[in-house]
Amino acid sequence: MFHINASSNTPIFEQIVLEIGKYIALDIFKADDKLPSVRTLARDLGINPTTVTKAYSESEKIGMTFSIPGKGHFVSSKEKTLNNLIDPIYKDLDLIVQRLIKLGENKELIIEHIRKDIL
Repeated sequence: MFHINASSNTPIFEQIVLEIGKYIALDIFKADDKLPSVRTLARDLGINPTTVTKAYSESEKIGMTFSIPGKGHFVSSKEKTLNNLIDPIYKDLDLIVQRLIKLGENKELIIEHIRKDIL
């Protein structure tokens, strides 16, 4: 189901959160869909259930999912999920751009670099 990279610098629980967000963005997961149980996902990925619990807790904290005691974890609305994932990334980008500017980097070069990466 989810793709994780054990050799990545990104912690596995964060990779799971990002995978949930990706599946929501691609409409693979829709609002109110039930996520796999902690034990099932841990078994499928070959990881500790505590890692999945942490991922589910983090995804709930940022509003991507919600839980119903005794029933499981479920997907929140797509709009809410994507905004909660994207907004912090834009804040990080803003900080990076500001650091580049403080180091004397030309704004046009920064824009050119960003364009090059997306085109």
